[in-house]
Amino acid sequence: MCVCVYADMHSAIVVVLPLSLVLLLFGGICGLVSSLARSPVLLTGTASYFFICSLLTLCGVSFYIIYSYQALAEIERRVEPKDLACVHTSFGWSLGLAWLSYGLELLTGTLLLIAAQMVKLRHSSPTMA
Repeated sequence: MCVCVYADMHSAIVVVLPLSLVLLLFGGICGLVSSLARSPVLLTGTASYFFICSLLTLCGVSFYIIYSYQALAEIERRVEPKDLACVHTSFGWSLGLAWLSYGLELLTGTLLLIAAQMVKLRHSSPTMA
């Protein structure tokens, strides 16, 4: 049973994190198109899309952390404590980049919302000749 849970969680990580990257690429294209079109509706939609992508990234990172801790617990259960003295576990740069990605996705969504508000204000203000 334990092996099945690890396999399922590994499958989830293998699907969620690459899917997040593909969705971000698509979001970048949508962001470029909505910025060029200067449409408040498209900018707001793209911002919402980036917020959803950030949640997917957060889920993937959470799965990764949980999976790593469960794997370490399984190793500690199977291996004698004296043999674990040489085992060092750290997430390193991969976790740092995942958190950076999450933060940048939130920042992008926020900036797109601000851009949508600016475009909306520019369209609603009277134009001077």
